Amino acid sequence: PFNAYTAMQRPGLLLMGGSVYAGFGSHCGHAPYVGHVLRVDTATRKTTLWSAGTSSDNGKSSVWMSGGGLVSDGPGRILLTTGNGDAPGVGPGSKPPGQLGDSVVRLGVNSDGTMSAKDFFSPSNAPLLGLLDADLGSGGPTALPDDAFGTAQHPHLLVQIGKDGRLFLLDRDDLGGRSQGANSTDKVLGIFGPYEGVWGHPGVYGGQGGYVYTIGSKGPLRAFRYGVTGDGVPTLIDAGRSSETFGFSSGSPVITSTGSTPGSAVVWAVYADGSSGANGQLRAYDANPVNGTVTKLWSAPIGTASKFSVPAADGGRVYVGTRDGHVLAFGRPST
Repeated sequence: PFNAYTAMQRPGLLLMGGSVYAGFGSHCGHAPYVGHVLRVDTATRKTTLWSAGTSSDNGKSSVWMSGGGLVSDGPGRILLTTGNGDAPGVGPGSKPPGQLGDSVVRLGVNSDGTMSAKDFFSPSNAPLLGLLDADLGSGGPTALPDDAFGTAQHPHLLVQIGKDGRLFLLDRDDLGGRSQGANSTDKVLGIFGPYEGVWGHPGVYGGQGGYVYTIGSKGPLRAFRYGVTGDGVPTLIDAGRSSETFGFSSGSPVITSTGSTPGSAVVWAVYADGSSGANGQLRAYDANPVNGTVTKLWSAPIGTASKFSVPAADGGRVYVGTRDGHVLAFGRPST
């Protein structure tokens, strides 16, 4: 059941096929709660609901993602990540169980507007993640653009990182289930790290060979270059990091560029000292690492940063909303 008193709508909204989709989790773990995705048809106002848990007693499985958005890579397809709750049992991704805690889930939208899980991935150590409060779902999934990433065998890729700091590279059409790899390991394309825990989601730039960026709590901005192993499997290569670190509650990276023109890409991110958002800054970095370093180009104070804030970019401007009640616009020229 949906409990409006304890449900919190944190993830970014998705507009797909004339319907709005919203993800729900908890208010910082206050029970009872169950992770939900709610669909509202914009023409008829009809609503349908999907839950990541089988009952309110053991539901949990928040669709939280620190504000990251529900992802769609095609009609009727939604990708999301859950945190906490009971982990799914060992089994293939093509047979998702009713309980999907600490999982990347691909939902399908049925002809009547209902939703059902079609595929999932959960780390083989998911029960331990739950015990350690190391939720996979503190991070949101990021689909990598097909024109810059992927191979003929794995053309549709996704990256996921959560509180335990491991960066997973997944196939969106075959997420991998739980413990389906050799010797009951993870059936994924790659695992990188662990690095610092992430509350947010990776950023992506498809130019200059393709890059993925993450910001760890109390860690640097990291850049990973896309590549292919000798066996022809997609991979990510640690290409560099910033010398500056980011406090807890800092935001996720956003990349702007002039298409794929070399040298035009900039990574933007909101820095915060910690949960209070004190000493907030908007920072800009060169998207192309040099000799293992992601170079800071510029920064400006913004006051009190909003928790997990993500800049918006449009028309040559970058916009930041702050916790002390301002929307700031940055551009060049400043007029």
